[in-house]
Amino acid sequence: MNGKRNSKGAIAGFMASIVLVGLARVGLTVAGSGEISKYASMTVVILLGCIYFGALGLSWKELVKVSYLLILPYMAVELGGIGYTWATGKTTIFHVPQYSFGMPADLHFLGHLVGGLTWQPLSLFIVMLIVRAVSSRWISWRGGAKSG
Repeated sequence: MNGKRNSKGAIAGFMASIVLVGLARVGLTVAGSGEISKYASMTVVILLGCIYFGALGLSWKELVKVSYLLILPYMAVELGGIGYTWATGKTTIFHVPQYSFGMPADLHFLGHLVGGLTWQPLSLFIVMLIVRAVSSRWISWRGGAKSG
């Protein structure tokens, strides 16, 4: 499948985009533009990646790999931001009350570490499976409509 051949370059592009958006968030926050930084969303980039890779029709094993590869750069930036807050006491966009549920930075850091290795990639995997199922049904339906 041609999509599988192109997926390696695409995953690198999505991973780089996640890091760049995350670094923009960190930079804006540290510079004092926390209000603006909330519009730089790593989640949106990850969701676009889920849609893209889900629609490629990759195997479930490949989708498991992709789910981890999409979450790892997010985790690195997120843990870096929370770690910065933990080490310096200076708040970043990653450790504000609405995201940390009032817990201290060390527990928030640990929660993201555990979540990033467990339920977060699982969630991405499920989203990609749903996209794969819907897109394959769509392709089957469109193919059936053309031949009829």
